[in-house]
Amino acid sequence: MIATIVLGILIAAAFGYGLHKIYRSFFKGEAACCSEDCSSCNGGCSMQKALDDGYRARVEKIKRFPIHRTIDIDGMTCEKCIFKVVRALEKIDGVTIAAASLEKQSAQAGLSKDVPDDVLREAINKAGYSAGAVIN
Repeated sequence: MIATIVLGILIAAAFGYGLHKIYRSFFKGEAACCSEDCSSCNGGCSMQKALDDGYRARVEKIKRFPIHRTIDIDGMTCEKCIFKVVRALEKIDGVTIAAASLEKQSAQAGLSKDVPDDVLREAINKAGYSAGAVIN
């Protein structure tokens, strides 16, 4: 009986810890890459899978917006870069949702109103990355 209670507590603690890590990495942008440039895992780590799944879900939402943009970006090397780019874009008035991809080295933004391309590029540049072409 006591062993069952202890086991239940351990399982609940592990589950809680996992939820806490997910919350901190996604909403707080405090994720740390598995290596400096994510090259050691070749995108096979569980964190990378979660990022890819989140990216796909966000892109599906972005495609539903009548106005959306794709921005080429240089300089992203890990998931923390993704969070910084997404956060920078979503702070812009008129950007409702954003997503970024390491693999594609680009970001997408769903807009509630027309936002000039220069404003999108400037936000990415201020976040520390090099913004390239903006595709409608």
